[in-house]
Amino acid sequence: MTRYLFGILLMLLFFCFSNASAQTGVVKGTVKDTKGNPLPGVTVQVKGTNKSTSTSVDGNFSINADKGSVLLFRFIGFQPFDATVGDAGHIDVRLNESQTTLNDVVVVGYGTASKRELTSAITTVKAENFNAGVVATPADLLEGKVAGLNITNDGNPNGQATVTLRGPSTLRAGAASSPFYVIDGVPDADINLIAPSDILSMDVLKDASASAIYGSRATNGVIIVTTKKAKAGQLRMNYDAYAGIEKIANQFQVASAAQLKTFLAANGQSLTPANNNGTTDWEKEIERNQGFSQNHNLSFGGGTDKSVFGGSINYLENQGIVKTSGLNRFIGRLNLSQKALNNKLKLDFSLSNSITSQNLFVNDIPLYSANGANPNVFRSAIQALPTRSVYNADGTFYNDPTLVLGYNPLGLLETNTYKQKVNLLLANAKAELKLPFGFQYNLNVAYQDRNTTNNIYLNSASELAQNLGGVATRSQNEDTKKLFENYLSYEHTWNNAHNFKALFGYSFDQTETGDGFQSSNENFVSDATSYHNLALGTAPAGYVANYGNFLDETLRLVSFYSRLNYSYLGKYILQASIRRDGSNAFGTNNQWGYFPAVSGAWRISDESFMKSQTLFDDLKLRVGYGKTGNALGFDPYTPLTQYGTTGTFYYNGQWIGAIGPTQNPNPNLKWETTATLNAGVDFSLLGGRLSGSVDVYNKRTTDMIYSIPVSTVTNLVSSLTANVGSMSNKGVEISLAGTPIKGTDFTWDSYGNISFNKNRITSLGNNISQIFAGDPEGPGQSGIKVSIIKAGYPLGEFYTLKYIGMTNGVSTYLGANGQPTTNPTSADQTYAGNAQPTYTFGWGNTLNYKKFSFNFFFRGQGGNKIMDASLANFNTPSSASTHNVPLITLSEPSTDVNANKYSTRYLESGTFVRLSNATLSYRLKIQGNYIHGLRLYTTATNLFVITKYKGVDPELNLTLNNQASGQFIGVDSNNFYPKTRTFLAGVQVDL
Repeated sequence: MTRYLFGILLMLLFFCFSNASAQTGVVKGTVKDTKGNPLPGVTVQVKGTNKSTSTSVDGNFSINADKGSVLLFRFIGFQPFDATVGDAGHIDVRLNESQTTLNDVVVVGYGTASKRELTSAITTVKAENFNAGVVATPADLLEGKVAGLNITNDGNPNGQATVTLRGPSTLRAGAASSPFYVIDGVPDADINLIAPSDILSMDVLKDASASAIYGSRATNGVIIVTTKKAKAGQLRMNYDAYAGIEKIANQFQVASAAQLKTFLAANGQSLTPANNNGTTDWEKEIERNQGFSQNHNLSFGGGTDKSVFGGSINYLENQGIVKTSGLNRFIGRLNLSQKALNNKLKLDFSLSNSITSQNLFVNDIPLYSANGANPNVFRSAIQALPTRSVYNADGTFYNDPTLVLGYNPLGLLETNTYKQKVNLLLANAKAELKLPFGFQYNLNVAYQDRNTTNNIYLNSASELAQNLGGVATRSQNEDTKKLFENYLSYEHTWNNAHNFKALFGYSFDQTETGDGFQSSNENFVSDATSYHNLALGTAPAGYVANYGNFLDETLRLVSFYSRLNYSYLGKYILQASIRRDGSNAFGTNNQWGYFPAVSGAWRISDESFMKSQTLFDDLKLRVGYGKTGNALGFDPYTPLTQYGTTGTFYYNGQWIGAIGPTQNPNPNLKWETTATLNAGVDFSLLGGRLSGSVDVYNKRTTDMIYSIPVSTVTNLVSSLTANVGSMSNKGVEISLAGTPIKGTDFTWDSYGNISFNKNRITSLGNNISQIFAGDPEGPGQSGIKVSIIKAGYPLGEFYTLKYIGMTNGVSTYLGANGQPTTNPTSADQTYAGNAQPTYTFGWGNTLNYKKFSFNFFFRGQGGNKIMDASLANFNTPSSASTHNVPLITLSEPSTDVNANKYSTRYLESGTFVRLSNATLSYRLKIQGNYIHGLRLYTTATNLFVITKYKGVDPELNLTLNNQASGQFIGVDSNNFYPKTRTFLAGVQVDL
């Protein structure tokens, strides 16, 4: 693919240069701004041809052009300018700066709008304001940048960020709680198809009046991604690259070998000889000294006012700080735009291909366990005795057959291979036809294919497959998406006062998932072939190979939608939309739903009574109301009766597996619905030196979906997936941007946001009074829940014992009767605080001095609690001879049999302030016609965090196992990849 891309590029360049040589006559001139300063890098093109050049450092240009031809002058940040070539052969041009504050284009559903026209809460983040650093997923670019958008991630290069907008709106996990992505107009396109370097802007549709146009998939907000495209007359090539190293930011603090021996001796405990044969720092054993990352992005494009082409090649390597983990990704993109029919018809074609190779480990794919123990690498590294050596005397990994001491942490990494390869392809074709009388027709057709291959090999020394001679498993599955959308729009203006727009559309979206197979074998002669040849396995007689096949599903969504816009004098603006969705993921009685929205805005600054004031440059009030749905995370089998193995029965001398119902049907199941009322104000004052917005919202979710207990007298099984309960989120969001200092050589720009959200469960339906959630599964505490879901309390409310101190060296708690107890039960648990932050914020600054630029960004949150289950789980002083203990245990009395019980003792503040990233850059002044710009930069991320939290990090990633749902938030159960601190250096070259 790389050879083809470069071949196409070279042919296009040759064509451009060849065509240019045919021109005659030399036109020279100078391009300056309104202040008389020369503008380097301005594109100068002969209209109607692909002949173009760029101005030098002094603003001078020279181009071959005939008399009477038109020169087009284009430069980012300035208004375009056209000039006709006369007899003089010399043209001097002055470009005016663009008025970007109000005329900036914002991408909305099925179209665009200027900021001055917006009636909804929409935040746009452009490429120059994205987060810097090693970024594997585009969501990380927005971390802390948008008020109300909370994004958390860990250091896992193969991990996915948790994204929550304006608080949780569902009890469900995974995709059900994530925003809906739209990439270049393709809804639900895979976000991993886009390299962060190729993104031009991201528009976050926050309230329902903006996102309701996407109907049943918009409850969690909509993020519209716009990629960089070449422009007419702008022949360009850009190279952007960086290389960096990663170091562990913080680690769980456990006792060293010397500290542990001292503690054991003081408490009458001792180690067996087998457990006292070395000194090992297990956390260091599973980590690299430093992880290496590199990113290379080459983009190119150009063309005429008729044809524009572009493309990019991106390569990312993120090694990861944990041994054997890592990611390699290659992304290639091509796009072509062609105008025809006297510019009435515009055709766009794009092709994107992403190939991701991932080196995973047991935490990412916990497919195997032995003797019921959880093979968690990080948990094993903490509990492994520091007095044990990594290897046995014969060089093999030490193993504990009883698993009392847990797994060998390094052995979990090096004896088990988990590799995944994901091949993503997206082909997209669009047509835009301008019709008479102000009508326009748009067609959008897309095809996406995801092919995932998993290769797993547990070698002959693996503790996860003891005495099996190696176990190999290979699987492959394919998901495809087909999209057909078309819509007709109309726009007309009467008397330069009344502006009317209308849009009517139809969409057909079909997704097929799970088309694949799986096979396995065991007992290999040698580990050398790994998973590459399953036929070499010699499984014993009676072994049943896993020839599993995946369940093929077809999910269809059929939609009709419409939007109307009206504006009078640009001061009074109204918008209304409605979408009708039909999906086979819900019951036959509720497969169709309506999602209406209405909003309005009043531009107060355009009123006559505001003309005499000098404080406000812009002032606009907004109010909107709308309904959205949440159909994400469902498949067409959700409302149907399902069958599976339900036990065995004895027949004809043998036990036979029984088939029976495993899921009740629910023809009344429908999507969760969220109604949002939003009011806001946008303002700009002091000549644009200070601008911002304030939004207040009330969001209420009804018909939440949950599995409820039902009677088997009238049902096939004892549980039913049904609509129960409701939830509310109320909040305030404030965003500000300003320029405190603006001088000739020095400029200081500052921007920030803060959001406040209050979440409440308002109902759980008639059949459920409360739900106990959050089971960290600590030693001796299996089944103990630490959270509760109940009407009147927020999602993530902690429900645990109240710790009141020690009694004769034993942890003591407040009993339900108000008396101290050292033998607490679940009846003694009480409400203890919320895991959701009361507020989140981000604050950034950019300091420019001549060619130097320094940018730094802080973010944080507060008002939330964290249950440090990691600390509780290992704080068992009485068993310190069988596993390592945290430093807190060294000051514990060995008689404290309650030391590790979950309680308010381990409930800590989650408030933090983090210096998220800082970048220092320098732009070189280069004379010549070959390189138009060169930028050198260095970036550091996660430099420090200020917090009272005693655990590893107060920012928990919620995409791991059952923490992916709001039912288990705020519980640190030692199940996350360590956060890292990154240092990188990069270069950007404009050719």
